[in-house]
Amino acid sequence: MCSMIAPDSFVLDDVDGHASPVSDVVPADQADAVREAAHSCPEQAIVIED
Repeated sequence: MCSMIAPDSFVLDDVDGHASPVSDVVPADQADAVREAAHSCPEQAIVIED
């Protein structure tokens, strides 16, 4: 789900289907999409720290 909402911030693994962040630091122009991805994550696996 997160890689569809924020494709510039998450990459989907072709082998196991899990998504991983592209970087530990979220660029300002991607912050809204990453927040939306975090709220939409069915596993609640995305944690945003300031």
